[in-house]
Amino acid sequence: MTNATDFLRDKEMQLDETSSQDSPLRRSIGQGIKELYQGQQLCDITLVADGRRFPCHRILLASVSLYFQRMLTSTFKESREGEIVLMDLSATCLQSLLDYVYTGELLLLWEEAEELFTAASRLQITSALDIITRFLRERISMENCLELYVLSYSHNHRPLLHSTSSYIAFHFEHLSELPAFLYLDVGILITIIASEILVVDSELTVYKAVRRWVTYNLAERLPKFAALMDYVRLPLLTPEELAEVRAQTEEFYECVRLPWEELSVEERLWASRGLRHGMYHEGMVCVGLPKWSEVNFEDEKLDSHVHFFDPSIDQWDQLPDLKSVTSPSCISMGHKLYISGGQHLDGSYSDNLLVYDTLGGCWSQLPSMSAGRAWHAFLVCKKKLYVAGGWDATGTLISAETYDLEQEEWMTISSLPFALSYFASTALRSKLYLIGGEMGDSDLPVPHKGFLVYDVISGAWSQIPTALEFYEASAVTLGNNMFVVGGLSGEDAQGIRHFTQRCICLLRDGTINPNITVPLLPIAISYPGVACWRKRIYVFGGDSNNRYSSIILFWEPGQNSWTQCSASLPDPNYGAFGFGCIPLKVPRKHILSIFHRGSATAVTEHATCS
Repeated sequence: MTNATDFLRDKEMQLDETSSQDSPLRRSIGQGIKELYQGQQLCDITLVADGRRFPCHRILLASVSLYFQRMLTSTFKESREGEIVLMDLSATCLQSLLDYVYTGELLLLWEEAEELFTAASRLQITSALDIITRFLRERISMENCLELYVLSYSHNHRPLLHSTSSYIAFHFEHLSELPAFLYLDVGILITIIASEILVVDSELTVYKAVRRWVTYNLAERLPKFAALMDYVRLPLLTPEELAEVRAQTEEFYECVRLPWEELSVEERLWASRGLRHGMYHEGMVCVGLPKWSEVNFEDEKLDSHVHFFDPSIDQWDQLPDLKSVTSPSCISMGHKLYISGGQHLDGSYSDNLLVYDTLGGCWSQLPSMSAGRAWHAFLVCKKKLYVAGGWDATGTLISAETYDLEQEEWMTISSLPFALSYFASTALRSKLYLIGGEMGDSDLPVPHKGFLVYDVISGAWSQIPTALEFYEASAVTLGNNMFVVGGLSGEDAQGIRHFTQRCICLLRDGTINPNITVPLLPIAISYPGVACWRKRIYVFGGDSNNRYSSIILFWEPGQNSWTQCSASLPDPNYGAFGFGCIPLKVPRKHILSIFHRGSATAVTEHATCS
């Protein structure tokens, strides 16, 4: 028995050793390969670049490079003859990559990085390409971003292409005036000006960039001008800007015409293919919940006040009120705010689905839900809206349904496995999460330590247990993580729950992310409004020890504490709560004037941010 036990322990030690990133076995193999390479021993293939010969080992090249793997496991001449000539690859570059393959070390200098990127991409040495890409991404600047964009575009390398595209979009106006912009290939220029992520506040900026590129070599590029102008969003020009464009182009481009008076808001948006990113204010909207101590129950109507917060300037702006309803849930898609359900002053529950279009500037009624509800989950995923749970006059609901924005119709989906209340909700990838809360619909509900997860693809609910209890908390998604903010603690010995300062980062399996630590909130709150702006999490109001908080806090990963904004909630009689805060895009004032030409009143009623 002792010998058997010792054998098992030895095997466990071997498994632990071989699975370690820096095990003695791995170090021994690495050192052995390095010595064979340096001594040119047991080499069975030769690489040739610039006339220099590099004796190598087939098995190692095939293990790190898909290019070599396919070549050396085929019947190609190079495989049979044992020599591969690499054209258009310098000996210095090949030496650097082979040093990396054999030693794991890659010396990177800016002057050589692009050549190494091209070689690693061509030879499909993925691990080296990742290192080089990270090196280049960390050094993107005004001077090199166009060059790096061309590099990533030519190799269809998505990580570097994403980084350079974002940089170009943010600095487009300045970059379009640099000499390097004038040398762009027409195909690459089109991919840039076709992008909706360009941060420009006027489409005239895009037109001027196109004109500057064309006039640099007018004889050769003039035939391409008409095709390029198809990517300039003419419906987004003011009448004055359009007149300027027409005057400059009518002699050789006759299609710059736009029937201004004939286009509605939706038609103009469709014709323009959408607004560019720089044409919006990106912020958050709060649908205020009235502080019941301030409510005059003799009023015939009780409205929910709607305000837009611009975090870049800590400023609020009022949007049209949501009439005669409180406690609705809200979500957004781009420049549209969707509101579902809520409760009327007489106690009845609303089944309405409303949309506020920040371009149109008014609320519109969409098809109603199958049943009224309030304090429910309201989430968006894959161009569909989802409602689940909540309350109505009969108690806690388990029903759920989805609204297809394209088909404009509701459809019932699988009900919750059990009645759930006081939960937080958020969406991540293709799943909807209901976090914590209480189970049951009786006087003695049971704490729910777990997630209810709805898979929008399979259409089924599943359950994930957690060690923590969340009650009256709020949730938001940032990256691939879910953050649960505030809430009440579990019941103590006296059966009392306490307000908490807790903010926890959770993974999709319900466990705490060990790599992200979130500081405690400066105040203990339940059901605060939470929303993400850029890389920050914002917390609005909430219930703080049965008193409404009016402060606004924000935090972003890496910070050691929460920061309080200079602004506070805009209306002293209204609070901000968990289901009522969401990101939203609001068009800038001059863009609104284009969509509401001739209606100064309509523009004035919109957000007054400039």
